[in-house]
Amino acid sequence: MQIKKTTRQRQTNRLSPFDEPATRAVCEGVPIRTYGYTHILAGAPDLADETRLQVGNLRPFIKQPVKSSGEVVFNRLGGTSPRMPRTVANDYLPLECIHLIDGDPTTCWSSKSLPQPDVEPIWIRLDLPVERDLCRIILRKRVPGAARSTDMSSMPLDTGAVEVGMAMPAELTIRISRDARTWETVFDGPSGDTPEKRDLICEFAARPAKQIWVIGRGLRRVENWLYSFSIAEIEVLDTAGRNVALATRGAGVTVSSTQHSLGQTREEHHWLWPLATDLGIKWIRIGYHDDPVNWHWVEKEKGKLAVDAEADAAIDYMVDHGVDIILALGFGNRLYSNPDPARKLPQLWEWYYENPQPPVTPAALKAWARYVRFMARKYRDRIKVFEIWNEWNIGVYWGAQPSLEQYLAIARVTIPILRRECPQAKVMLGSFAGYFPGMSTWSPEELIQQERDSLLLAAIRALAPDVDIIGWHPFYQTDPDKPTVRSYTADVRRFQNWCLSQGFRGEFCASEWSYGASYPEPTPPNWWGDYVCTEMVKAKYVARLSVQHTALACGSFFCETWGNSYYAMDLTLMRRTFTADPISPQQPQAAYYVLRNLATALENLQPAVFDFQVEGGPAELEQFALERPGERVVALWQPGRAADTCNGVPADLVVPGPCRQAIAYDPLNGVEQELDMEFVHGSAHIRGVLIKDYPILVRLLA
Repeated sequence: MQIKKTTRQRQTNRLSPFDEPATRAVCEGVPIRTYGYTHILAGAPDLADETRLQVGNLRPFIKQPVKSSGEVVFNRLGGTSPRMPRTVANDYLPLECIHLIDGDPTTCWSSKSLPQPDVEPIWIRLDLPVERDLCRIILRKRVPGAARSTDMSSMPLDTGAVEVGMAMPAELTIRISRDARTWETVFDGPSGDTPEKRDLICEFAARPAKQIWVIGRGLRRVENWLYSFSIAEIEVLDTAGRNVALATRGAGVTVSSTQHSLGQTREEHHWLWPLATDLGIKWIRIGYHDDPVNWHWVEKEKGKLAVDAEADAAIDYMVDHGVDIILALGFGNRLYSNPDPARKLPQLWEWYYENPQPPVTPAALKAWARYVRFMARKYRDRIKVFEIWNEWNIGVYWGAQPSLEQYLAIARVTIPILRRECPQAKVMLGSFAGYFPGMSTWSPEELIQQERDSLLLAAIRALAPDVDIIGWHPFYQTDPDKPTVRSYTADVRRFQNWCLSQGFRGEFCASEWSYGASYPEPTPPNWWGDYVCTEMVKAKYVARLSVQHTALACGSFFCETWGNSYYAMDLTLMRRTFTADPISPQQPQAAYYVLRNLATALENLQPAVFDFQVEGGPAELEQFALERPGERVVALWQPGRAADTCNGVPADLVVPGPCRQAIAYDPLNGVEQELDMEFVHGSAHIRGVLIKDYPILVRLLA
């Protein structure tokens, strides 16, 4: 991404809802900054034990300071936000625990998702305002609702998975108490649940109680987010047959955790939104899933368009702190696209469960154009890139069977508006789910066939001269030993050259990619793949792709920068710990610090062409040339699967041309070490460089 970065002067008369971090602790002289309940070390931690970068080199390692986004001039690194901050009016929380005592069988609660059935206890507690003589407790599943209308082919329901609100645990313990100290068990054992069974009834001899405690074990797999305890109601009957577990009778409910949303809680948005600026990344991508900037939120009533005030402030915050924004314009709006605009599944999220159809009729396209014009005028001085949809090639985001002709119609409505209303902004083709694996090996005949069959290639052929950026989503938990990963560099270069042949003269962007290190590992099968890795290995893959994309002149966006409730797939740079209600604590993974280290280390680096040779070393090698004023940089690492520890394989690096000093940078610990070097016959000879399974950057200073 070549747009030069500037930090806009903060408008002092504008109140930001986002607090700057406080320093609440210091570890070995390094401040620890606090964002809500998340604590971030201000410097680079030592993630790996003492390591070597060159055989026989005893020079000291020097810890390098990291920069915030506003301090970094330029890099190609970005992230996607796990939804945007929003006001209460646009905060959708369909699964809160209050639904357990609202008396409505169509609503439900769900615990936060877990990777496996019995990772930790999941419980519900009811408190009555006064002791009652109780004799029956009933746990009820949600009443089945309307059939799904969304094409879920990209994220199919798991075999044997149940709908939200219908996940009765395989085993239950029910206890009652008069004082919340001494508990009596009235049920303990199998629930006897089957798909056809709607409830569990626990009857016992009448006795007084004020508290009820329900503990679930053997959680059920719930559609698209693994394991949860999720039911509609708890009824607690006294001897008069009255349900005393109702909010209207003064009952209260607490739970071990809640699946608040697919986009986190409002509190987490406010606390953690500033993390992107701490990371030092220069780009953030918004609107790609279900954000307040999407059409269906901006226009909730026909003809009335407005962006949520806190989402608007979040955009200001990023711009003020030196982060540029890609705003994905999307998606359908049922006011114009669906024959019946009413939602049939209001107890579930619109995405992914009831997507509106895309705007394809003349009336819908006219309304879409009004939305695009509104957004362009509002953000012409704040948004650097407008993207036309996200993952339009899969039904779950398109809202219908993907159609090239329909997408092109939308793009051809959108592009002229953006060019006219905000000529300084760049236009991005809607990012593609997947990419072009193996393209470097395609024969001429295979390329011709792909040009006919691939939605991505066909869209580029139609729109290449009209857009400025082309984006794709290459890897989600993809095994690095796969041939498609090993050929990725060659595939991207072939793709870039092909785009040039189609008249494209813009930039490229891997606008989503991710690796996860779930503890425990998720139970397969999973739509994102079943390859598992450790936290340290994940950090190494993050380092590889950040450097690799930079060397390929591609924007590189980790998806997502933070989050704790999304699928239990570790789609985050933060550690997922024990679940809690209302907020599960989040602390940074190794990958967070490694990405932050590289955001500074890769500052101002551009792809380069200069001669260098690697003599000896590993059998396979990824190697790239980069440069910035005053220095050349060689990036080296071993491809394939990484390991927690890697001593490295020694190799000799020979670089023709002037060089007064060679320095190696290790992104795991954020340290540099001056290398032993000889200058022979006009070339720098650096012997015994240890090539790891993650990038080492060798800086050659002129």
